[in-house]
Amino acid sequence: MTHQKSVLSVQELEIAFSSPAGLIRAVNNVSFEIYPGEIYASVGESGCGKSSTAHAAMRLINSINSPGHQIKGRVLSKGRDLLSLSNSEMCAIRGKEISMIFQNPLDSLNPLYKAGFQIYESVILDEIPKLEAWQRVLNLFKKTRIADPERRILSYPHELSGGMRQRVMIGMMLSRNPTLLIADEPTTALDVTIQAQILDLVLSLRDSLGMSVWVITHDFGIVAEIADRVGVMYAGVLVEEGDVFEIFDNPKHPYTRMLLESLPQFSKGEKRLRTIPGTLPDPTADIKGCRYKERCPWQEEICRQDTPPISLAKPGHKVACHLSQLL
Repeated sequence: MTHQKSVLSVQELEIAFSSPAGLIRAVNNVSFEIYPGEIYASVGESGCGKSSTAHAAMRLINSINSPGHQIKGRVLSKGRDLLSLSNSEMCAIRGKEISMIFQNPLDSLNPLYKAGFQIYESVILDEIPKLEAWQRVLNLFKKTRIADPERRILSYPHELSGGMRQRVMIGMMLSRNPTLLIADEPTTALDVTIQAQILDLVLSLRDSLGMSVWVITHDFGIVAEIADRVGVMYAGVLVEEGDVFEIFDNPKHPYTRMLLESLPQFSKGEKRLRTIPGTLPDPTADIKGCRYKERCPWQEEICRQDTPPISLAKPGHKVACHLSQLL
């Protein structure tokens, strides 16, 4: 896919927040691209900077309105740096070109308005006649596979199940035909059966609409199910990136390898799952060397002294590890 022009290009992004304990470095020199029609997954444990990266791309955090936030780098879409646009210019892009689904749909939906009306509000931004707008709302309910759509467009959020609310959010984000959909932990609060339905829905919508999808998750099961390419983040750094099959079959970073070994598999029988000892490093500390070194069983002296740059392990597969050739 590297020959294609990217839908979104994140370049050397750095995000830091002021706090009483010091400057929290949430994202450190992260770069990646998302291409037309692909599903790109950002994966890593909680606190690694996945959501902060997406929020910065959507300009939901910025250093202009919040002096305590420090953001450097560029986020390019159609040749424009989203980080340098005015608020009004960015408002024209949100929803129309890039949409985002958040973790908890109940928090994102207004409890005082019916579900259909909340999508209708998005549709009429494009100055569509009222009757046509309501027909589009009904079609979106059908497209996102909401049962009994004629009745559900008149339901309040609290009258819908978790899966239905997530479908309403997906419908709302698709209402203006974006080229990129960002899904931040889209199945976190759902049971396994509904999770599978939502993932299947995302795949079918990607195929039918031709949009790109950026999925943010800590669940490698979701990654295996729908992703085309994967970017593994750890402590605010992109440590590995590649094709989903390459990442699963030939992980080159110790963190990726240990994450995959901690997954339950039928072939493992009843053996105990592998765990990763320790915790994420202090985000306010000035870290020398590899950020994963304290938890890595393969660490050597070079890991403690020099920060590994992310580089090509093979075409299409990047890794930030001094010892990647040994794994």
